[in-house]
Amino acid sequence: MAVNKKYHKRIEEGLKEIFKTETQKGNFDGLITIVEEPMVRHQIIQLAKLCEEIPVSVTLKNTANGVFIEFW
Repeated sequence: MAVNKKYHKRIEEGLKEIFKTETQKGNFDGLITIVEEPMVRHQIIQLAKLCEEIPVSVTLKNTANGVFIEFW
């Protein structure tokens, strides 16, 4: 499932506000960011609220570089 273009700006702004990270283009119009610092409780809550607002799928993966978050 591709992220509808109308949600790109909201996702990019939300991730920058929550994690202070830049967003990259992923597969099939998806958006990706990597959070290198440990996530704290309020960031997880804000991420959950962002996910409620935007009707797309989200993947979180723990990697050697940090937490990989992909909206797709």
